[in-house]
This record gives sequence, structure tokens and C-alpha cells, in this order.
Amino acid sequence: MRNVFFINSRAEVCEVEKWYQPKLSLARKLEKLIDESGTLDFIGKGDIIAVKTHFGERGTTKTLRPIFIRKIVDAVRERGGKPFVTETTGLGMVKDRCTAIGRLKIAEENGYTSQTLNAPIIIADGIKGYDYVEVGIDGKHLKKINVARAIADSDAVVCATHFKLHMMAGMGGSIKNIGVGCVAKPSKFDLHCPTYPSINENCNECGDCVEVCPSNAIIDFKVIEELCIKCAACDEVCSQNGVELTWLGGKDISERIAECAAGVMKTVEDFAFFNFAVDITPHCDCHPYSDNPVVPDIGIFASNDMVAIDKACYDSYVKLEKNPDSLVEKFWEWTDPLAQIEHARKLGIGISNYRIVDGNE
Repeated sequence: MRNVFFINSRAEVCEVEKWYQPKLSLARKLEKLIDESGTLDFIGKGDIIAVKTHFGERGTTKTLRPIFIRKIVDAVRERGGKPFVTETTGLGMVKDRCTAIGRLKIAEENGYTSQTLNAPIIIADGIKGYDYVEVGIDGKHLKKINVARAIADSDAVVCATHFKLHMMAGMGGSIKNIGVGCVAKPSKFDLHCPTYPSINENCNECGDCVEVCPSNAIIDFKVIEELCIKCAACDEVCSQNGVELTWLGGKDISERIAECAAGVMKTVEDFAFFNFAVDITPHCDCHPYSDNPVVPDIGIFASNDMVAIDKACYDSYVKLEKNPDSLVEKFWEWTDPLAQIEHARKLGIGISNYRIVDGNE
């Protein structure tokens, strides 16, 4: 059984006659959680620590507040580590989120800078998402994982995750933050799509896909699989629905996310996980908007086990009454939110049995 440390977001000890009560701040509570949980105790002097988070998409308004990331960064420094904050590029080649330059632009717009975070920001998989270390695994779906190089080169990873729901995987917690957020573009493609793209009868031979393809893999309007580097740019630019691409969801994508997480864990020895169960939206932060939260804020969870922490967040979430003015689990009609947890457990990257250690007591 794993310990999952928790501190809630409520001001239940509020002295109503006083207005200045900094101890009630969730940022201050995070400091207490870090110190009392011991989740960062593995950090040694000089260790290079990747602090993995999600900067969101342009237009998203409920990503993690930069102050939370800064508190983690400061705690890493206090323990002698050398932190950097990191994210990876998204699938495609055209949108800003698909390149390191664009990712940094969006990060700044959403309040994440080296100044606000007190650490450099490094896009872990390079300029276009192809800087990686290949790792072999014996997965049900995948046999190799392309781990973002800056992640693989780090001494440890501290995962700062905005816990929320997800339109394809059911929920987004630490498993997803590692399994999707720490891999390079080819593995992102593999976990989303089971086969290479192909050109169908809707193609009008406009040439947009040929022009955008970075590996010149489209010849005579056919995708040459041996040349394709799995970026999905052809699908991204096609306005005629002329690119055939199968997008996975439900159990299939959830299990592939867990397998990618297993590959990442083969490259780095130590991990710490912080799940922020606040502003729990019914969709991922990669959406260009943020719907109303589905439930009231719960608090912050901390653990060194990604499976246990995600299960604890899920269990806490399902007990709460849902907000009727939110999309309210609409995406769960076709997803499997527990598949990540169960498959990750079978892969041996964590256990789902946990004990809550309440930091509010």
C-alpha cells in the first residue's frame, strides 16, 4: 500500500474576524505538503530535476497557476537540486503548440516565464519534437517509446499535474502527464493512432500535405510509410478530409498512455507526483477554452507513485456532486477513465492500493 499525502483547498480553520490569514493560502499549504510528505527527499545536491507541467493552449484559463510551479521549484532548490520547468511539443507542424518556439510563446501568454517560475523553461523534445531517446518495452500495444531527451537526461522528474477529465482518455492525471507529456512526437502519434496516415478519395491533389510534410513522405499523393515520421501534419492541413487517420479513444488510448509512461520510467530513476485537484474541467488543458469546473476544488495530492495518486484523485472526484452548469462528464460516455490506472498497475509502474495521509490534521 502506498502513502498518498493530501491537503485540502478549504479555509476550514478561518478566523472570520481576521482578513489577513496567509496560512490559508493553497500555495502556503503546498509548502507544508512538500515538507511533511517527504516526496522530494530523494533530491541530492547538484541533481538536475525536470519539473514537468502543462502550459495549456492559447485561450485556456484554468491551467495550474504559476505560483504552484514556483513553490515546487523553490523546494527543489532548497534540497540542492537544479530545476528546470519543461513541456513537450504537440502533434502536427503548423499550430504554435507543435513546435518549441510556439510552446514558449503560449507559455508566456499563459503566465509561465523563467521569471514567474524561478527556473529556465526547456522544451524537452527539441525544436520540432524529434529529439528523443528510444526505449524498448514489452507492451500490449507498443514495443518502443521515444522519450523526450531532456527528460531522459534528467536525474529525476517532479510531475506537477492539473487533475481534470479528458475527452479521449477519461481523465488526465500523473500517468497522462508522464505518458503523453514526456514523450516525443512519434510516440504521441503511436498512442493516438494505430496506423500510418493514408490519402483517400476526397483528395483533390491541392498539394498542401506535400508541402507541409517534413520528411517528403507523400509521393504522388500516397504516404510512403518507410519515410513517414508520424507527425500528423498532413491531417492537420488537409481541408478536404483527404487524409485517413484513425484516432483512438477509450481503453485503447488509455492503455497506450500507460505504456508510454512505463517507457519514460525506464530512463529516470526517481519521480515525485503532485496532483492539483482544483479547477477540475471536463476536458484537457490542450483545448483552446476552459469550461466551468465539474466539481468544487478538492485540494493537492502528493506521492512517489503515479498509479496510487491518480486512483486517489479519481476516488475523491467521483464522490462529489457534479456541477450542472459544466459539461459534467459528457466525455465519459465513450471513455474509460480507470483503464490507465489498471493497465499501469499491470505494467508494474505503480500500485492502486493507497492510504491517505491527511496533512490538514
